[in-house]
Amino acid sequence: MFVSISRYRARPGEDDAIVALHEDWQRRVPAAAPGFLSSELLRSAGDPQLFFDIVRFESEEAARAHSRDPEQRAWCRRLASLSEVEPDTLDCSVAWWWTTPPNWDARIPRERRMIDPHVTRRKSR
Repeated sequence: MFVSISRYRARPGEDDAIVALHEDWQRRVPAAAPGFLSSELLRSAGDPQLFFDIVRFESEEAARAHSRDPEQRAWCRRLASLSEVEPDTLDCSVAWWWTTPPNWDARIPRERRMIDPHVTRRKSR
């Protein structure tokens, strides 16, 4: 698995636009991006203009291919226009990974859940 973690600060008044841009990405991209696994946008509890974006791909090659896509480049330019400075990105390979049981999303308010139709969830025993 290959993970990109980006950090950026919204320009004043643009934080909702950043969330909307990610929601648009979620509706358009996953089915068209080979090797895409998941993405999450985090907002700092102490600084609501500070965001962290975590995107997972099956491989570095899949992530790099996606980053070369003209639509993705346009999306990144739009994100940069909403940010105070160019987003800072750290590319990582996974050294260790753990996840909670399949019912983890029960604690997330229903209106905030984004379910990926391409992911099959196992039932707990």
